Amino acid sequence: MPGLILLGGLAAIVLAALASLFLAAGGDAWQGNGAYLVAIAGFTVYQALLSTLLSLLFGALVALALARRQFPGRRLLLALFGVAAALPSIVAVFAFAGIYGRTGVANSLLGAIGLPAISIYGLTGILFVHVFFNGAFAARVFLAALEAVPGEHWRLAASLGLPPATIFRHIDWPVLRRDLPALALLIFIACATSFAIPLTLGGGPGSATFEVAIYQAIHSDADFARAAVLALLQIVAMAVLVALAAPLLVHAPEAASVGRRLERPDRDGAWLRLADTLVIVVAMLVVLPPLLAVVRAGGSLLSGLDPQVPHALATSLMVALAAASLALAAALILSRSRLSLAARGWPRLARLMAAAPLLTLAAPPLAFAAGLYVIARASGVADFVAMPALILVNAMMTLPFVHRLVDPPMALAQQRYGRLADNLGLTGWTRLRLVEWPLLAPSATAAFALAMALSLGDLGVVALFGSQSLVTLPALLYAKLGSYRVAEADGIAALLAGLVLVLFLLAGRLGGRHARRG
Repeated sequence: MPGLILLGGLAAIVLAALASLFLAAGGDAWQGNGAYLVAIAGFTVYQALLSTLLSLLFGALVALALARRQFPGRRLLLALFGVAAALPSIVAVFAFAGIYGRTGVANSLLGAIGLPAISIYGLTGILFVHVFFNGAFAARVFLAALEAVPGEHWRLAASLGLPPATIFRHIDWPVLRRDLPALALLIFIACATSFAIPLTLGGGPGSATFEVAIYQAIHSDADFARAAVLALLQIVAMAVLVALAAPLLVHAPEAASVGRRLERPDRDGAWLRLADTLVIVVAMLVVLPPLLAVVRAGGSLLSGLDPQVPHALATSLMVALAAASLALAAALILSRSRLSLAARGWPRLARLMAAAPLLTLAAPPLAFAAGLYVIARASGVADFVAMPALILVNAMMTLPFVHRLVDPPMALAQQRYGRLADNLGLTGWTRLRLVEWPLLAPSATAAFALAMALSLGDLGVVALFGSQSLVTLPALLYAKLGSYRVAEADGIAALLAGLVLVLFLLAGRLGGRHARRG
């Protein structure tokens, strides 16, 4: 079956990359690196754990405040949270540097009134940017869960006269706790495998994560043995984390709401209203300034761009289109194969097919790219395979997210029309176009846009494989920031952010249009 062939090829590529790293490490690579490895592992886990806790706390407080309050601009604020979560990380770093950097707007204002400057370099800056991304994402997830609480719960709470603390304990907290394990796992893995943020804001080797240390070992020191050890340790750590957390990700479905949605009964307390207002104001102060900095940077687009930008833009779009297409095709094949295997009475193979995308969580992008780089370098074809490797790694990096979006509507199409399609002998492209696509279109277009956005904003893989002939927009932006050419970086950041926003807007329009046609 196509799904089994794809799964075998995926596993073979991952195992080949890991084997190349293991061989490159050799026996001596594990000697004398104990203290260094402990320091890297310790900081990676420490910053990821702090980032996860702060992001979850920020997201929960903001979600509760927004769930209780209705005010002008609320929908716009939620849309800005979505924009914040979708920004490429290198663009967010650029925006934060423009506001909180040594010569940023915030430090200029503090200096004018005689207060000490703020430093965003080191652990503080890493945590700040991680909360900007993941806190906004967590707030949207938590708010969606809270707004799905059946109206009968609020009617009962109002009739019993429950105080806000009791409402939180019996209604809000069970809802938040239900989504907490999966959300915490996703945020922790995202922070532990973060590359652009600790690379640009870390401030030195004391703030290096596994991803940054792998990049430095290969790119700066040409120490492939050390890179192999770091990559293997990271892969083992991520695999153990995913395996331990997997049972926590399953929860019972929520009961459906009956009747119209009711207002919460805990909206009238003066102290709670004041607390919610402060939380919303703090959330706006976290999210709005970086987004305004990106909008302000867009003014430089009118004065022209660097001559390197057109080539970098074409390369980025080529990589993003190819990676997104490959990820979407792989996700559709895996989902259809899973459903086919389950229908034929092979549940174990079906479960294996469902878990296939998680291979990329156990093999983080830079670690996997390091293995491919070792193979290409040993074969003497590093320049030739740079572009295919970049596309392949970006496709594998986005596969779990794309599969997560397309698998449920694919299962719904099989449940509703699968037997009829089998009786009519519909297979392949005809089945996809006539039976599955009307239900798949919104999720598939959103998944394609997400995959393109993630690929457009990726810096880690291109930093490893990049050369003078292979330059993407994130790599060019990082180079401009590294050489303090901020004026040239302005337009690149605005262009990159604008591309990501256009992708999501088009996905929404196209997905809705296909859904109406279906």
